[in-house]
Amino acid sequence: MTPPPLRTRSRPGARTRLLRVLLCAAVLADPALAQQGRPGLFAGRLRAPDGAAVDAAALRATRGPRTVIAYSERDGDFRLGGLGAGRWTIAVRKLGFRPLVFEIEMPEEGLRRDLTLERTVPEDVAALAAANWVGVRGIVGDARRESPLSGASVLLLGSDVSTTTDSAGMFAIPLARGRELALRVERGGYVTRVVSAVVPDGGYTALEIPLDTSLSPSLDGWMLRDLNARLKYATPRAALVGSRELQATNEPNLWAALERAPTVIRQRVVITRAACIFVDGIPRPGIPVDALFTSDAEFVEVYPPGSELTMTLQRAWPQGAPCGVRDNSALRYGNSRQVAQFIAVWSRVP
Repeated sequence: MTPPPLRTRSRPGARTRLLRVLLCAAVLADPALAQQGRPGLFAGRLRAPDGAAVDAAALRATRGPRTVIAYSERDGDFRLGGLGAGRWTIAVRKLGFRPLVFEIEMPEEGLRRDLTLERTVPEDVAALAAANWVGVRGIVGDARRESPLSGASVLLLGSDVSTTTDSAGMFAIPLARGRELALRVERGGYVTRVVSAVVPDGGYTALEIPLDTSLSPSLDGWMLRDLNARLKYATPRAALVGSRELQATNEPNLWAALERAPTVIRQRVVITRAACIFVDGIPRPGIPVDALFTSDAEFVEVYPPGSELTMTLQRAWPQGAPCGVRDNSALRYGNSRQVAQFIAVWSRVP
């Protein structure tokens, strides 16, 4: 099987965004805030009532047989281009927000208008809060059809704990506070995903997980079983880091992000360019960790020598193949038991 292409620093401006997400919706902000824009462009920013930006929302402009589709960016900005003057129907959809369809009168000079997205609160949220429930809950949906998916399997990696989504695409797994976790989410006909999260000290974390029906190959089942086994038997010296912790470092380069990640610091693991790198379970000989982007990483396993008891990574590494690159930092630490030997990166978007 030909491995998927690896995104490296040689691609300027590369930036992973979430694939098309699910359900959604929005309430138009005060029309008095509307501003003029460029000809044919309807643009603005999507925000939640608390002011937080809403990314990866699907926006659809329709007039007669013509449809224009766009997705909001991480800062909530959206742009629907190529809209002629006249009346257009706009639909904005985002998982966890109330659906809404509205109309605009598009002027020739273009239009800018911000949207406020109204959250929907599932009926069980209040019950969970009242019961002081702790764990991870969420909804799984079809990224293309923007609809919830029932019967999706959600496995807590590193354990035998699993559940399936109900008729509304919802799931819930009780867990201890302050726990870093990774989930394997799969359903027949969809691309399997690895999703990371942290259960906060104050209660539960909520996830929105879109599954894509893309023709790209799904994650290999054997690789995911190896991942599950590694997380079960990893020693305390291993460092397991999720995307939220990495992104909180504000470092675009994965090497720098790992060096600043609290989990890596706490475990006293040294990151060098000589580590053997895996991406989505596939060995990448000769690729150093600083060739990867933080924005591409959903979950990262970091193993110093002797901390990966299953030896699945060692057996999967091609015999005689180089790891990363030799540099002064790697030579300085030599064969220290705290230097990362294997780094396995799981992509944010499979």
